[in-house]
Amino acid sequence: MSFRSLEYYGSEILRKQSRELDCSTEQDFIEILINDMKRILYTENGLGLAAPQSGENVRLFILNPEELDLSGHSVFINPNIEISGTLIKDEEGCLSIPGIFELVKRPSNVSLTALDENGRSFSLELDEYTARAAQHEHDHLEGILFIDRLSPIRKRIIRKRLSEIKKEYRSGKRIL
Repeated sequence: MSFRSLEYYGSEILRKQSRELDCSTEQDFIEILINDMKRILYTENGLGLAAPQSGENVRLFILNPEELDLSGHSVFINPNIEISGTLIKDEEGCLSIPGIFELVKRPSNVSLTALDENGRSFSLELDEYTARAAQHEHDHLEGILFIDRLSPIRKRIIRKRLSEIKKEYRSGKRIL
């Protein structure tokens, strides 16, 4: 039985850079982690989820294939992205920062390479909303949250709500 749960703003793991996974020696761990992450993603009705959000400091994220065009992929292990295109400002939110939605500028295109759940390498060209989702989740692997990309004025405006989230979810664990 799994006990992984969603980590919230204020949890230290959300600010750490993640380590790479070794698919040849960590396959059982990866399989269990992916199942736990999918459970969290679908329970929370999310678009994507990075491993640090489920309490694991590893380079893996998942995206919801029901919501995004991912050419049959949903699991991204040790992903690398190259960004290009024009900057587009659009609204973002995050399961780990509930109730906050802000406009964030991101490049419109992403070239992504990663391993799938079986350790096989693949590449994708993503654009628009799907590229934004991949960049958002990849940021989590670097310890970056979407609120870090806001202007100082916007950060000041949401500071009180962020403080409330920290208190409400002590160390990233939801208080019921």
